[in-house]
Amino acid sequence: MKCKLLKRLRRKGRNKITITSVTTIGNLVVGMSYGYDDDKYSDLFGIGDTEDSVNKKAEDIYIKDYLNKRTK
Repeated sequence: MKCKLLKRLRRKGRNKITITSVTTIGNLVVGMSYGYDDDKYSDLFGIGDTEDSVNKKAEDIYIKDYLNKRTK
């Protein structure tokens, strides 16, 4: 995949969710509040996930959807 396209898709994927707050106990992330427009982004957080890992999951979902649309 071209570098510019991949960067654009990653940016769009990160922008599909908005993280509003993170709850921690010590160094462990135990809660996260985030907003999304589509239900496929609803269950991204798991205990211990960081903001970066949740954003990465959103990127992956967006890129997979993009590729599925392009291959049909």
